[in-house]
Amino acid sequence: MVASVAANALYVLTLQILALVTLAPADFGAFSIQYLLFALTGSIGLSIICEPWSRSARYEGHTSSWRDYSSMTIYLAGAAGLVTVVASLIVPPLRPVAISGAIAVFASSYRAGARYYEVRNVHWNRVLASDISGLLVTVAAWAALPLLEVQELEAMSIAWAAGAVVSAVVAPLPHLTGFGRVRDWNVRHRRHIGPLLRDSLLMDLGAIGTPFVIAPLLGIQSFGVYRAVSNVAAPVRLVLNPIRATLASMPLSRQRAPTTILFVAIVSGLFGVGACVALLLVGAIQLDLGALSGLAPFAAATGVFVAFNFLGHYYYIVARSHAVGRALFTGRIVQTGLAVTLPVGGVLLWGLSGAIWGTAIATLCSAMTWTVLAAQRGGRVG
Repeated sequence: MVASVAANALYVLTLQILALVTLAPADFGAFSIQYLLFALTGSIGLSIICEPWSRSARYEGHTSSWRDYSSMTIYLAGAAGLVTVVASLIVPPLRPVAISGAIAVFASSYRAGARYYEVRNVHWNRVLASDISGLLVTVAAWAALPLLEVQELEAMSIAWAAGAVVSAVVAPLPHLTGFGRVRDWNVRHRRHIGPLLRDSLLMDLGAIGTPFVIAPLLGIQSFGVYRAVSNVAAPVRLVLNPIRATLASMPLSRQRAPTTILFVAIVSGLFGVGACVALLLVGAIQLDLGALSGLAPFAAATGVFVAFNFLGHYYYIVARSHAVGRALFTGRIVQTGLAVTLPVGGVLLWGLSGAIWGTAIATLCSAMTWTVLAAQRGGRVG
């Protein structure tokens, strides 16, 4: 388990860090648009496939077959790939990477769903093989393509696609059924899909919709710096997302314990301080690290964002996995409202600085909300 979690963290972190430190802000902004489409697909997949399947097993004692699960996953991934092609052709900077980006989004989306299934079934050897192969191919392609005089954005997109395809092939291959099974899936898991999908759409409105609103207001270059804030927090997601299925199965009483809350808060603070100090060093010695260098003047805001991103993400997973009374809906409304109004208001009033600080403050407030809601003991699970 530990080796697989570490391999997945390294795989995802390597992709995001390579893009962050090698792409100029404008190219990183373009790359981020396609990556946001993958993130949106992953969020929807969790709501209509992964978590309904897991919750049905926990609360109702039945699970859907791999044939049905993998079919739903591949259909969703295919739709995401088509959307990526269309969106990339509309945005001029993305046209050279329309096909490679679509392949990357398609393969990454399928792999994410397959990985959740494998983790939930404790198939750690398969998960490890998939993660390591994806990591090695991504790094090899990224290192080799510039030698062939491939432009940086295109090289990064092709490397992402190559690693994702290999990782998906090593993961369990889908056993496809007809489209009619999609309706059967929705009927069988409707009880869980409804609230989870509503929650995801609210989350995506703030986490993904807001960047799409901000992008034209900032311009592609400043947008690249703005999106770099989220990538600096990548270690937060890398620690939690690979073990999301495991966290979902832990008893709620353990997650609510004061010692657990204190431990998570300490880890959050360490992440935030580390991010702030690292950016201050980048600025002090004037390192040329692509979009990351442009973020150095915002070290304090980035540290706040990183710290509370970990805290909020942890207790969001707790609330989402156990559906504690009305905590899920209350927390999501608060988080979405803050994630939309503060960054957009900030960019309109103070430009890039306002957008970054608005995001940091919104993350702080929403993290405290999730923590308080998760710590309440009057919630009902179900």
